[in-house]
Amino acid sequence: MLDEKFEGYVHDNLNRFAKDVARLASQPSVSARKEGIEECATLVEKMMREVGIQTRVLRGEEGVAPLLYGEMKGSDSNKTILFYNHYDVQPEEPLDLWKSPPFKPEFREGRLYGRGVSDDKGELVSRLKLLESYLKVNGEPPCNLKFCFEGEEEVGSVHLDDYVSQNQELFRADAVFWEWGGVDEEGRPIVGLGVKGMIYLELAVKSLNIDAHSSNAAALPSAPWRLIRLLNLVKDENERVSVPGWYDKVENLTEEDERVLEEEPFDAESFKRHYGAQSFVGGITASQAKKALARRPTANIAGIWAGYTGPGSKTVLPKEIHCKMDFRLVPNQEPEELLGRFKDFLKEKGFGDVMVEVESKEPAARTSFRDPFAQASIKGGESVFGKKSVVRLSEAGTGPLYVFTQRYKIPAVSIGVSPPDNAIHAPNESIRLDLFEKGILWLAETTRTYLSG
Repeated sequence: MLDEKFEGYVHDNLNRFAKDVARLASQPSVSARKEGIEECATLVEKMMREVGIQTRVLRGEEGVAPLLYGEMKGSDSNKTILFYNHYDVQPEEPLDLWKSPPFKPEFREGRLYGRGVSDDKGELVSRLKLLESYLKVNGEPPCNLKFCFEGEEEVGSVHLDDYVSQNQELFRADAVFWEWGGVDEEGRPIVGLGVKGMIYLELAVKSLNIDAHSSNAAALPSAPWRLIRLLNLVKDENERVSVPGWYDKVENLTEEDERVLEEEPFDAESFKRHYGAQSFVGGITASQAKKALARRPTANIAGIWAGYTGPGSKTVLPKEIHCKMDFRLVPNQEPEELLGRFKDFLKEKGFGDVMVEVESKEPAARTSFRDPFAQASIKGGESVFGKKSVVRLSEAGTGPLYVFTQRYKIPAVSIGVSPPDNAIHAPNESIRLDLFEKGILWLAETTRTYLSG
């Protein structure tokens, strides 16, 4: 168990810790607009140095967000744990749904509200405060600690792999605490062992040089109809991607993976109710839905725009149409290979003229359930929360976890400080202060368990 002095220090300084989350969240850092990124990086660097971290600012080409790297030696020099987080945030719109200004964080009823307080600035600050607590109570951390804070996660982490590959010695570690985590609706700690991969792209069809009166649709080609016909070919009625070879490298779950997945709680009715869905896609069962979220590749239309969409009517034949799509991938599916297959598919079906712009791509990543760091995280969560940990083989979402787990074979787990109703990527994003405290203790207990093993 954790030292009482350590727990006491975290508890006694919780309000001050939370104010530092508010301090960081007060600085806008919207990577989609490249707004406030440099200013936020400077603030993160300052906060790292305030704790005593030996800090370096790594820079790429002009316009690339800086990566903040830091390290501190610990009492066990044979082990190194790396913390990955990001300081960029999602756009704050729609503004009219916020109860308080998104970049003026506000404390209300045991919570802190503001853009980025959960994703991911609260998590980032929790790692800094973990180190501060080690230093104040013990004089040093229990092992070597490294910190990797990037500013492009919300736009696909397009330069993280470059930063790490160009500075491999800096990022060598025995284990990685990934960016986020928390508890489920029952207060059970969630241990994430992986993420899906993704190809995110924009498709565009241009049939005319200018918009035309819709009466000309009798003689002129329609860009929207052409794209619609293409989209109807991308996946079949069983929700399977129709591109040849898309599933060639997808492996079946092992017996142990099946068991872990079976044990994961999943409230199907609550899940559907939250989104207002009457049933799961394709009429699949609750058990199948849980498995699909972790292991099914997807082809999703994120948005389509063309022509006139305002109030009233406007008879127009649009000159072009655009569509954003994301393809979620599972382990062993390689984004570059599948992107090539997708482009070949377009040509084979007679859509070689469709413009394809790739915005980001990253493979899936997994850490074994049996890995000692994963087991330490599971036991650590149970010790701090007094409830059995929920193990997730893979999140349905995506992140650049592969940079560490696949490229450099470093085990990584996702644990953290966030509640299930944190409203990330939405108005009124928040964290609970009691979970912020326990999340720090969870990091510490996992580290203690891992090192003692």
